[in-house]
Amino acid sequence: MLGGLQGYISTHKNQDILIVLHMMGSHGPAYYKRYPKAFEKFTPTCKTNQFSKCSNEMINNAYDNTIVYTDYFLSQVIALLKKNQTHQSAVLYMSDHGESLGEKGLYLHGMPYFIAPKEQTHVPSIAWFDKQFSK
Repeated sequence: MLGGLQGYISTHKNQDILIVLHMMGSHGPAYYKRYPKAFEKFTPTCKTNQFSKCSNEMINNAYDNTIVYTDYFLSQVIALLKKNQTHQSAVLYMSDHGESLGEKGLYLHGMPYFIAPKEQTHVPSIAWFDKQFSK
């Protein structure tokens, strides 16, 4: 997703720009498809969409690997923006929902809000602002 991003920023030096990157992030149940093999730090992992064929540890490991990769991806976005002094830059990362990983026997997301556990309704987010925002 970052290929060509620097070129786009460079061609809009005197303009305000908004860039939206849409990731699959940690969207289940195919966690094992959400990160490259090099980011498989937690093992063993669940390598199927059918959670009934995996232990809770395997499911959680695969999910945790998606977090490792998301952290890496966000670090790459921030590093790219830090190199650009032509714009004030900010990153807002926000998930569209939380995810259950076996708590109370629930997995994934999508429970009706009024009965959904906090794991599904508490939405992870991160904000980063470059130094130009403090001026």
